[in-house]
Amino acid sequence: MIVLTDEQAITVHRLLTCILLNETYRFADVEDALLWLSPENRQILCPFDGLWSRNLAEAIVRELRNQV
Repeated sequence: MIVLTDEQAITVHRLLTCILLNETYRFADVEDALLWLSPENRQILCPFDGLWSRNLAEAIVRELRNQV
């Protein structure tokens, strides 16, 4: 089970809505959502995890834009 705070849930909802409606959204929200939606017991052990999340978010955004 994934548990989000109210603020996190609102951000994820806004992000997904913007993506579905092809509206502008903040890239930082994509990065945050990837971290929040990771498995509960995941621990950040390395500073490269943030870079990995950003690269993955960029790849997802590229693919979404290519499909439109």
